[in-house]
Amino acid sequence: MDPFFSIIIPTLNEEINLPILLESITKQTDRDYEVIICDSGSKDKTKINSQVYFNKLSSIQFIESKFRNVSMARNHGVSLAKGKYLIFFDADVEVGNDFIEKIKKYIDQYHLDMLTVWNRDKSNSIVGKLILGLLNWNMTLFQKIKPSANGPCMIIKKVVFDKIKGFDETIVFGEDFDLIQRAHKLKAKFAVFPIPILYVSIRRFQKEGLFFSLYKSIKAILYQLFIGPIRKPIFDYEMGGQYYKKN
Repeated sequence: MDPFFSIIIPTLNEEINLPILLESITKQTDRDYEVIICDSGSKDKTKINSQVYFNKLSSIQFIESKFRNVSMARNHGVSLAKGKYLIFFDADVEVGNDFIEKIKKYIDQYHLDMLTVWNRDKSNSIVGKLILGLLNWNMTLFQKIKPSANGPCMIIKKVVFDKIKGFDETIVFGEDFDLIQRAHKLKAKFAVFPIPILYVSIRRFQKEGLFFSLYKSIKAILYQLFIGPIRKPIFDYEMGGQYYKKN
């Protein structure tokens, strides 16, 4: 019997964070899911560390790609997915034990095609609370007008994902926003919820500084709103866990 959820996790040098996410997935009260890790050529112990969970999770696979493109990685994962709904997680998130259970209840109760949840800071810092609080407020306020869900967590019905032909692999930044917008045009039903718990990392803000990170975010939002999808770099944005190890 096919699982209800396919959890898709793109990775690139995430030897530290991926095990934390996988550990939280093993503790789910609802086990109706499969896990697909889509790696884009990690040079660290991402693959080795993930193999610890091959005996802890009933359905998990690690697939590799030579392309360092998060949209390609996610689309590759979906091509192997058997679930009715897709859950896209960034590798540096962590979820509460009842995450899957609550998400399934929302889908059944509200007949949703897409949804996301509030982001909470792993470090519980004042800066993190401020940044993520604004993000959560924005997602909630505009969910009916200009819906959005950012990369750390997106849930979408697979038939809807297939109908809009997945992530646009030509987009270099903001592929998550673009996906939700295209689905919204097809009248896909979307909602934002404050729970279950999703802990996210603010490591980019810590690495680059608050103001520079906010500058990038605001620039990207304005570009997408007034020009369109970002198909060429408008600022430097290195992906992967190795970025945070640099001095």
